Amino acid sequence: MVLLLDQSFPANTEVLSEVRLAVRDACQRARGNDTTGDESGEECSEQMVLAINEACMNIIQHGYGFADGQQFTLRLGVDDGVLLALLLDNGMPASDADLRPRELDELRPGGLGVHFMRELMDSVAYVQAPEGFTNCLQLSKRI
Repeated sequence: MVLLLDQSFPANTEVLSEVRLAVRDACQRARGNDTTGDESGEECSEQMVLAINEACMNIIQHGYGFADGQQFTLRLGVDDGVLLALLLDNGMPASDADLRPRELDELRPGGLGVHFMRELMDSVAYVQAPEGFTNCLQLSKRI
């Protein structure tokens, strides 16, 4: 895998705009700095940005309960035409069972992040976290 981004961020909502910029930049590099306006490549990048933003919000809100002084790590790379994002944290232990979206016919705010991640990505799963981390959420999207 060619690593495009390996960065730790404070686990607070103020950092999400920085995360989105870093992901957009990494996705552009994954596309080979193509500036021809390839709509499918741009759409793929924006889908990755949205899915990662939702995953980060879940880490901040559900993993850490908005606690101060926490952080998460984002690793983004490309391998054989697939963008692969790993979100690493030390929040509440999570599993694939936690990746169930709520019923869409429930009229209430919130709770759609998992639904968006599943719709936008080719795969969304918790995988074995590397040493030093509790959770590792893996998102992938063919480019």
